[in-house]
Amino acid sequence: MKKTLIALQVVIFLMVGIKIAAVGQLFDWNAGMRGITLVRPAVAGPNPQGIRPSTGGVLDNGLQKERDLYAILEKKRAELDTREAAMNQEEQKLAALKKEIQDRIDQLALIEKRLETKLDAEKSADAKRFKDLAKIYEAAAPAKAGAMLERLDTKTAAGITLNMKRDKAGVILSNVNVQKVVEITKEITQNLKGSPEKP
Repeated sequence: MKKTLIALQVVIFLMVGIKIAAVGQLFDWNAGMRGITLVRPAVAGPNPQGIRPSTGGVLDNGLQKERDLYAILEKKRAELDTREAAMNQEEQKLAALKKEIQDRIDQLALIEKRLETKLDAEKSADAKRFKDLAKIYEAAAPAKAGAMLERLDTKTAAGITLNMKRDKAGVILSNVNVQKVVEITKEITQNLKGSPEKP
């Protein structure tokens, strides 16, 4: 009797264990093995409608956004590359134009220097000529020198008079008519205003 009671208790214990396991779905019947598993399967059972669960809905949507963003970025990069190439061409054109302008400025500076040298040489030659003529007029008789000075153009007469000694110039100009002396004086005054002051 004791043995029967123990066997009955074991059977009851097994039945209760099986019921608890069935309720908790701890048995994995789909794997073909009878045993207890502690991990619940991801899919609880067969799909009676044959509908396959969508595994990529959210994932595909995220990937599409990334693809769109990548396409936009690629388009922008291509635009920037085009702009950069255009800017490089413009920079090259500007550099060439700048070089051309600088070359022309250098040429003009050289021409200006030559002209200044030539002008200085001409002024020097004029000054020497006026000094030489002044000596000739100073050596001549005042009446004769005054008559010759009167016939000259005002600029030349002023240049000669300016290079004479003051006392000689005064004597010679006293033999020139008053109107001509006024013109010569005006010319001398204008020349003195236009020329730099001597120290």
